[in-house]
Amino acid sequence: MKRVLLTGANDGLGRAFGELCVKSGVEVIALGRHKPDYSCEFVSVDLSNEEEIERAVEEVKETYSEFDAFINCAGTMSIGSIENITLKEAKDVFMINSIAPIYMTSKLKDVIINNKADILNVVSIMATLFDIELDSILYTSSKWGFKGASYNLEAEFSKTPCRVITLNPGGMNTSLFRKYDKKLEGMADEWMNPSDIADIMFYTLNLPKQVEVSEITISRKTHYQD
Repeated sequence: MKRVLLTGANDGLGRAFGELCVKSGVEVIALGRHKPDYSCEFVSVDLSNEEEIERAVEEVKETYSEFDAFINCAGTMSIGSIENITLKEAKDVFMINSIAPIYMTSKLKDVIINNKADILNVVSIMATLFDIELDSILYTSSKWGFKGASYNLEAEFSKTPCRVITLNPGGMNTSLFRKYDKKLEGMADEWMNPSDIADIMFYTLNLPKQVEVSEITISRKTHYQD
């Protein structure tokens, strides 16, 4: 693996993965609104805007057309009970968490196949649970949608050399999860370190092509004492 396209490269798991790539000699092409403060190439894009996505895709095709993996790691959290959600919030959450990565992948499909590149979709453990007691209907449903899309992409690319990996990580010590749970500020040791999940991502993407890991679910171990 020599070059990766990465959304969500500024924070949390995306940042941890981007920094690991750079440390390991892998070039990172970061796609987002702001350039990360570590060594990488950068394509400016607002993932909530269709025209911005199309422009960014053209820039990737013109300037960074050769890459080994496309990692959809951008995401946004939404907390609130169903009676308090707004249509704008629903559209924003679904756009970032589900629609944008699907649309960008569709626009890059031919390039991905030509490169024999892999796709890694960061979904969420919330898209594996049925007994959810959290006020997270928009976040959870958007991630369920993205998980379904990732399964469909696996079928879509099944006759190509490209692997599609669905990653369902549990709660990590990132700003995304701190937005949900303020208690995390004083309980960082009880949540997963995003660097550990980044290690798993990196290892999986570097496996030989004949080794296909379709889905990974990583849960947070609760009530753990060292």
